[in-house]
Amino acid sequence: MKISIALLALVVSSLSLVLQLKGQKPVPPLEKFMIPAQVTELEHRMERANINMTRDSIVMSKGIGVPFVREITSDHQHVIVRTIVSEKNLPQGYDERKNELLGTAQMALADVSAELDLKYSSATKVVTVQFITIEDMAKNPDSDKIYAEFRSGELTFH
Repeated sequence: MKISIALLALVVSSLSLVLQLKGQKPVPPLEKFMIPAQVTELEHRMERANINMTRDSIVMSKGIGVPFVREITSDHQHVIVRTIVSEKNLPQGYDERKNELLGTAQMALADVSAELDLKYSSATKVVTVQFITIEDMAKNPDSDKIYAEFRSGELTFH
């Protein structure tokens, strides 16, 4: 009698456990990461430094570096993208130089507009791409002298 009661209790508890497990949904493997990140200001700045070092170590193509978002204007109306260029390594012909800068500016504009869910036509009003020469930066590291600028769909040399 004692064995049959123990056996019955074991069967009932096993059945209960099976029913409980059936009712539970599996936790997605990435669920634990779906929380706000806890990043200190120092960690954020170190990550930015790593990104900058990576970007700076990429070889310029035809004298043109990798574009990067420099800032959002204080009125939150415009995104300023910067690209470092080497004037001595840019194509010598005006048309070829202009086409290379236009291609870089349009690629940067497309990338930013995609991330901000902007249509290309409205992005041209929001995004400005500035080209700064490495030669001017070498003379004056605080220089903000603009070599060329892509604004409202037009490239202007300064």
